[in-house]
Amino acid sequence: MELTQHNTPQPLAPAGVPAVAAPSAAAWTLGSDRLQTVITSAGAGGVCYDGLAVTRTNGDLLRQAYGTFLYCRDLDSGAVWSIGWQPTGARPDAYAARRVDGGVVIARQDDGIASQLEVSITADDVEVRRCTLQNLSERPRRLEITSYTEWVLQDAVADASHPAFSKLFVETAIDRVRRGVLAKRRRRAPEQALLAGAHWIAELAGEPLGEPQFETCRMTFLGRGGSLRLPAALGSRDALAGKAGPVLDPIAACRASFFVAAGESATITLATAARDDLSAVSDVIDSFAATMLLGNEVLHESHAGNDVQRNGSPPAPLRIDRAHVRADRTAYQSAASSLVKTAAASESADEQEPLQFDNGLGGFSADGCEYVLRLRPDATGKLVLPPLPWTNIVANEQAGFIATETGAGYTWTANSRENRLTPWHNDPVLDPHGEAIYVRNRATQRYWSPTPGPVASPTEHEVRHGFGYTRYRHASEQLQHDTVAFVPRGDAVKITRVQLANLADEEQELELFAYAELALGDGSSEVAAGADAWFDEASLAVFARNARRELGHRIAFLAVVTSANGDAAGQEISHTCDPAEFLGPLGDLATPHAVAQSGRLSGSPSLENAACAALQTELRVAAASSAAAVILLGEADSEQEARDIIARYSDLATVGAALEEVTAAWRQRLARVQIETPSKPLDLMINGWLPYQNLSCRMWARSAYYQAGGAYGFRDQLQDAAAQVYHWPALTREQILRNASHQFVEGDVLHWWHPPHSRGLRTRFADDLLWLPLAAAEYCATTGDDQLWDERTPYLAGPQLEPGEDERFLAPEDAGVDGSVYEHCCRAIDRSLAVGPHGLPLMGCGDWNDGMNRIGHGGGESVWMGFFLSTVLQRFTPVCEDRGDFARARQYRTHLAALAEALNDAGWDGSWYRRAFFADGAPVGSIASEECQIDALAQAWAVLSGVAPADRAASAVQAVEEKLVSPEHGLIKLLAPPFDKSAHDPGYIRGYVPGVRENGGQYTHGVLWYIRALAEMGRGTRAAELLQMLTPVAHGDSPEAVARYQAEPYVIAADVYGVAPHEGRAGWTWYTGSAGWMFRVAVESILGLRIERNATLVLNPSISAAWPTCRLTYRPDDRGTQYEVTIENPHGREHGVARAWVDGEAASVVDGVARVPLVQDGRPHDVRVQL
Repeated sequence: MELTQHNTPQPLAPAGVPAVAAPSAAAWTLGSDRLQTVITSAGAGGVCYDGLAVTRTNGDLLRQAYGTFLYCRDLDSGAVWSIGWQPTGARPDAYAARRVDGGVVIARQDDGIASQLEVSITADDVEVRRCTLQNLSERPRRLEITSYTEWVLQDAVADASHPAFSKLFVETAIDRVRRGVLAKRRRRAPEQALLAGAHWIAELAGEPLGEPQFETCRMTFLGRGGSLRLPAALGSRDALAGKAGPVLDPIAACRASFFVAAGESATITLATAARDDLSAVSDVIDSFAATMLLGNEVLHESHAGNDVQRNGSPPAPLRIDRAHVRADRTAYQSAASSLVKTAAASESADEQEPLQFDNGLGGFSADGCEYVLRLRPDATGKLVLPPLPWTNIVANEQAGFIATETGAGYTWTANSRENRLTPWHNDPVLDPHGEAIYVRNRATQRYWSPTPGPVASPTEHEVRHGFGYTRYRHASEQLQHDTVAFVPRGDAVKITRVQLANLADEEQELELFAYAELALGDGSSEVAAGADAWFDEASLAVFARNARRELGHRIAFLAVVTSANGDAAGQEISHTCDPAEFLGPLGDLATPHAVAQSGRLSGSPSLENAACAALQTELRVAAASSAAAVILLGEADSEQEARDIIARYSDLATVGAALEEVTAAWRQRLARVQIETPSKPLDLMINGWLPYQNLSCRMWARSAYYQAGGAYGFRDQLQDAAAQVYHWPALTREQILRNASHQFVEGDVLHWWHPPHSRGLRTRFADDLLWLPLAAAEYCATTGDDQLWDERTPYLAGPQLEPGEDERFLAPEDAGVDGSVYEHCCRAIDRSLAVGPHGLPLMGCGDWNDGMNRIGHGGGESVWMGFFLSTVLQRFTPVCEDRGDFARARQYRTHLAALAEALNDAGWDGSWYRRAFFADGAPVGSIASEECQIDALAQAWAVLSGVAPADRAASAVQAVEEKLVSPEHGLIKLLAPPFDKSAHDPGYIRGYVPGVRENGGQYTHGVLWYIRALAEMGRGTRAAELLQMLTPVAHGDSPEAVARYQAEPYVIAADVYGVAPHEGRAGWTWYTGSAGWMFRVAVESILGLRIERNATLVLNPSISAAWPTCRLTYRPDDRGTQYEVTIENPHGREHGVARAWVDGEAASVVDGVARVPLVQDGRPHDVRVQL
């Protein structure tokens, strides 16, 4: 094969990564009817079996970021390259790739090592990769080959739509006898095709050094914030860690090392296969080994004597001197750094303020309104990042973005899933950028990012996540950088202001680049391929449209406006809409070709299947002066509206005023409820972070790093809105009306729906519809707004579910009839009154625990639904009576009594309450159950509903304490033991690996109700202890705590894993109903604040006996009305108010509950209660 020489100038790259010059893009498909392999000329691609993806790929020929990659490392020099051009991008001395009979061959030469990779498919559906390394130099070499591929084992579209979710169902194993890695996907549904995979070393020919090594954990292999170009596993001389099991992000990596004498060669043959289960795929490995022993036309004959060295003695074990390794690595990094032009640190950080709960990575500001991260470089210059991305969700009603500590994230308008402007990557390991900003010094040609990524200056960076903004600061290149990103009130645009202060004695001529990879849709490759971008001369911005998405008429835009010394300055803008021009062939945002080369962007149009928006402008910064640039990324309904938005924020003063308006609005909103208790973690969460998380993320964004939902969830946003009644009651009301208008005439509701056209899911979930009457009753009881009951909203019409059909995605229509909110609520309740043989509510396709979606098949019943429906009937029946609907009220009270009897009969298990019954009568949540013997949800609501007698309530909560509370890991499990292999199938919950999410982990939303139950029982000490234990602050107040918990210490996590090896590790953060419920548990149940009809403050605290005093401030309006409530506990009690005063006058206390008149008179009021 002829090898092509590459001697053309190469683009620059960040420190530690060799330069790239790629072959022209080409892709070939190999395979049979069942197994196919796609491989590109750069070595990327993927494997599929029976139409399912075995390994991950994305079809992106521009970057070619996925595949079964082979890394080669020279163990003496430390040099690393890949056998294909990807993923390292290391420039070879020669390279060629072509299709040959029966396969694909890639050949290259690097520093005297010739490598040849032959890829083929055998007749029995095994992908084979034979890699031969030939030593062309005159000295012996020690070489190491490491393979890498990512497991999918399911439909590729489903995997790409939510990778983090997909990965939770895969388990791995290392089979050292078979010299490989096995993986299987746990089945979520009986009809789901099973798939298991294997990746193994089929042949070693040559002189091996030591035993093969293996890895299956992607985080361990790549390293947090690492890259495929130089994974952590290749940047260290340590052996592969060999992690396996429920690793949460599964890969397959196999490693072998060789001694290769001058003129000699070594060969490793790696194979990949997939079958229906692990047994079958293990048989494939065994039969393949037998075939090799007999000889195979695909495989070369194995070299004899490959277990001995050339002198016949066993190979000596590889001995590594640690000091030598460190020196080698430092030398390698230093040498690589000398080849490139990146920013170097030049200034030290200013004197830093002390932080609350500082864990070494960050802590809270003094006022608690910012979480401050301080990212410092390690010895190699790479920033030390948190174990997982620590993010901020910044949104208004029209748009928003996610900001990670490196500056990564994504931006959306209108709908955070269906209308992404830039890509949502859902990859907490690499945290890729879809948007980037670069600064380039024209004199030195150095370039860097003003944020900690994608090209971070090797100096300390400060990141401040605040309410409504994120700010990045650092000093390098004799410049002080201050970058802040936010969305203004009322406009669908992300504003990023970059301020540069010149610390040098002379003017600096700079260039600023802004880049956005355009998604313009739901993230699917088919939709993204329809994006078209162009330059708008009138606004000097890139405009883009995508007719393939639902909002195809809308105009996305990227604009850059600059000014120097506070005055508007004329600017020259160059642009490109071609991502290949900006990134370079096989490039990425860490090595942008256009930024690394001098010159201007060419003005190229977008590609046929890919579009970007990239702008370049100049900034001149005088000595001891400053300049600023404003980057606008947003969307409008027309080109003219886009121009208007750009013009509005082209003035720096307007941008500054908009930022102040956002921060002032958040300060005012969050000040409505403030507390001061002996628990500082609780104070921090209640006074800002929980209501901010609830409103910005749950209500407005409906998106986060781990889940980009976009949709309104019927039960979800109703509960979130209910928690806003203290801060923003009008928003609570608005959500109730929104939900009512998404009910079908038959009474059932959309489980979730996407705005703006309400496409959504009609289901048989039992609890969804009942949250409407509960939320409406609680809202009216709090606000006294009885006019809500007569508000009229339409009903929906759509095809009803067929018998045996659990769900259907549809676009409903207006039914042509409407009803009052009261009528909507009655239809919801009336539809929920059917019971099963135990007298308990039918479970349908699930209740609050979506994962229990098959217990209800055939007529299964939910014990928890009995308690929940009881609560709804208790709250709603008085509404019926107030409205004169006495017949319905009698019906509901009769049903309520029957439920109480059934719950305390069939629902009681002897020491706690059961969770559910299968249709055949088998209980769930029973001591007799093989799995899920106890569930916290049923015990909590047995108390909250008041259905449980006092002795049974005490027994139930004690059982939770003994079996589900884990103080050593700071968590409360939802249920135990986890579902795994029981004969009865509860649903997709069993597909999760045990201990993950609802399946035996802490599902925070649910276990908060247990703490609420404790408080309602008067057990304030334990309730306060457990609530503080659950706060993220308690999980992130030290380096050791961060190492275990890993996620953000300032927002609540949806789940915490409950089984080793991940016990105590946070799952998905931000996008969880736990934010609203933790706020309510603290304020309503522990501090005891309730509002009755906007006329009375009800105070019924249930606090820790160790709290001598605590305070609560409630501001019901914006006119200055303020109630300062002090709770005094001189006798160390937990519950029961003895005396109360308001403005020095005695207040009413009945049965240990204080009631204070609530008057919105614009004045402060002093309230004291004493336990």
